[in-house]
Amino acid sequence: MSLTMKITEQMTILEVLKAAPATRRVFDRHRMRCKGCQGAAAETVAAGATNHGLDPKALVRELNEAAKAAR
Repeated sequence: MSLTMKITEQMTILEVLKAAPATRRVFDRHRMRCKGCQGAAAETVAAGATNHGLDPKALVRELNEAAKAAR
């Protein structure tokens, strides 16, 4: 993930996983098994969070923290 890239609610889950593989642990922790999900290529982080009963802003914060820690 580039140093200036920030994960947003509008990114697809697949974009996030490709840009920052360390975020997979966050998705897994919330039982979002996104890597193997066909919807990951089209579903945004916000939609995925909502569909799993999570706050999208909180999930984005966690994803950015994981991506930053992995740099």
